Amino acid sequence: MTNLLMVQRFDVTNVGCAERIWRQAEELVARGYRVTLVEFPHAERRENLPLLRPSAPAGVRVLPLDHPGTAIWKNTRILAQEIESADLVHLWKCYPDTGIPVLWGLRGQPRPLHYDWDDLEGGEGGIASRLTGSRLTGRLMSTWESELPLWADSVSVASSEIARICRSYGVPETSIYHCPVGATSKPLEEEVLREWRERFQGKRVLTFLGQMEAEDFPPEILLGISKVLNEKRDLLLAMVGDGGGRVSLQKKAKDLGLANRCLFTGYLPHFEAQAILALSTGFLFPLKDDLMSRCKSPLVVVESLARGTPVIGSQVGEVPGMVGDCGVMVSGLGEEDWRRGLTAFLERIESEPELPEKCRQRFLDRWTWKQSVVNLEKAYQHALNRFESRRM
Repeated sequence: MTNLLMVQRFDVTNVGCAERIWRQAEELVARGYRVTLVEFPHAERRENLPLLRPSAPAGVRVLPLDHPGTAIWKNTRILAQEIESADLVHLWKCYPDTGIPVLWGLRGQPRPLHYDWDDLEGGEGGIASRLTGSRLTGRLMSTWESELPLWADSVSVASSEIARICRSYGVPETSIYHCPVGATSKPLEEEVLREWRERFQGKRVLTFLGQMEAEDFPPEILLGISKVLNEKRDLLLAMVGDGGGRVSLQKKAKDLGLANRCLFTGYLPHFEAQAILALSTGFLFPLKDDLMSRCKSPLVVVESLARGTPVIGSQVGEVPGMVGDCGVMVSGLGEEDWRRGLTAFLERIESEPELPEKCRQRFLDRWTWKQSVVNLEKAYQHALNRFESRRM
């Protein structure tokens, strides 16, 4: 097997979660595969959002498709032609705008299908309904999400919770492969590091990096953090990213007298966000305990470890297993939970100067993309074997 068709539905240049399939493609090319990566260029996003990465890693062929839903039949014809020359089709996420063309193409040109499931898209608490505000959309996506694993010859999952859901749908245990996120630890530009050092003015930095949503970062957390910041005047809170909760968090920070101690950066290019992580004393990762959160394999947690930055995070889903002894876990999202947790975290930082190096070693031992793709290759081989056995 050498020819892989990797199908996904985003403009990978500016969508954060596309780091997963981009890095998988990069690692697979390094292992000798010929990879074609589907992309849906989005002109408006490219104009208004920072560039996170090129369309594809070196050596990967990019196949651009039209984004509007009206283009689905045109895309179906294109993908059907691509499937003819593929040894295996890798489908990431369960959205119909890619799922329908792939399944239709496989109907005419049967090939092994691998499905990569890394997040909860369907249901009332899934990403689709949260983004659209539509329960109906969530239900439709839930139907796709429950059917696609059964069509696939193998399934890679990013978390134990998704593996459990797969089994509940009837996917054989032997067809499920654990492929969590990985990260890279490429050197950062010294000029970028210098610029952020100057902005931080010698203070110890606590960083939040991600979507600012009220459900994951409620004002109570900021209140708990503010009490610690008032006790330790050398601390600065950096809020990197954006989202529906940003305006209320900024107002809350101002009301708490933290206007000069809390830096809201908005969205930043990936290399700048990584520079901030590398310069941080600690990474904050609060998470609501719900089904969607338990399904996550949070990339940013692994990126923090890769940069040698200890984590203070929620005792939810995959997070405790990812962090191990490289941080402090907090139960709940309340003010006192995070005040106590952050106090304990800072005590560990001050008493264990070796903690940053321990973080980097944990990343190298467990959380590289190379290690994740080892299991992905096993999933591909299982898909090939299962496909051939069904054809006999």
